[in-house]
Amino acid sequence: MIMGRAELGQLVDREDLDASDGPRGRLSIAVPAAWTRGGADIEIAVPARVSCARCDGGGCDGCARSGAHRAPAELAARTLRLRLPADLAGGATFRLVRPFGEHAPLDQLLVDVRADSEASPGVRRIAPPPSSEALARPASDGGGRLRALGAQLSAPAVLATLAAIAAVVGLLVGR
Repeated sequence: MIMGRAELGQLVDREDLDASDGPRGRLSIAVPAAWTRGGADIEIAVPARVSCARCDGGGCDGCARSGAHRAPAELAARTLRLRLPADLAGGATFRLVRPFGEHAPLDQLLVDVRADSEASPGVRRIAPPPSSEALARPASDGGGRLRALGAQLSAPAVLATLAAIAAVVGLLVGR
């Protein structure tokens, strides 16, 4: 689903997800109450093992009786980003489909989020991604420069880059 220019999520059939017999994990986290007012972007370092959502850790056929599922070994591969809703007063559950990629063994991860006095270990607030307006806006010095992702670029450099891109596109279209 796309709203404006930011992808919010993918539309899927909830009944198909519920009927799926693939591995499904569950992770419960807490965030400070201040983060729940007005929404926040968070990063979660998912533990190497998450409890099985089907049996709540008791052991079932879905988790080979272990009560848990393995997440990728590398921390970077199991670090997820979420945008909290503006009102999280009663808590929320996020269902992430293929949270670690198409080839990872976990089909779904249910992330239960609740407000508390402090964040769970491995959970931190992050700055939201820059908006399209913030990517290229006039610098405050007014000296004909553009600020792009924190770097100063002169207007002639930007124009030269755009001209080069247009030339390459022209060559490709002409073939």
